[in-house]
Amino acid sequence: MVDIVPRFFVATVNVGRGSVQEDVSKIAVDEIVAAHFIFIRHVTVNREKRYIEQLIMNVATSNEADAIVLIGGVGLGPRDYTCEAVDGMVDQRIEGFGEAFRRLLHEELAIGPRVLLQRATAGVYNKCVVFALPRRPEPLRLALRKLVLPTVTEAVRITSQ
Repeated sequence: MVDIVPRFFVATVNVGRGSVQEDVSKIAVDEIVAAHFIFIRHVTVNREKRYIEQLIMNVATSNEADAIVLIGGVGLGPRDYTCEAVDGMVDQRIEGFGEAFRRLLHEELAIGPRVLLQRATAGVYNKCVVFALPRRPEPLRLALRKLVLPTVTEAVRITSQ
């Protein structure tokens, strides 16, 4: 059996360019590299649902990466469409990812009842594992360290069969 080293594509979902998105993308890239995975590249994608869907389609269809990390646009605001874009197009949802994320925030960050308002999702599109995570640094780092990075190799192995 050949060892799989997943290739990651990171995209910051944003209305425009700014220093906040660069900081959070650096957190994701640093965590991915520290875990000895392959970082392909980072882009900023417009927050509109169609642009998020187009990015996922292009990366997965071209086999550019095994996993996509989308950062931002997962809130409850009127312009937060990342979870809807991912959930609406994936071939399979990774059931329980959002619940595991909220449980992690509750246990590690002691957010309290506000944890119900936090969103994240994951699924598989065309054999590419897609994760939608928040832009806030602490929840992003926790999700990567405790949920995404420990499971991505197995997820990629299963989906590539």
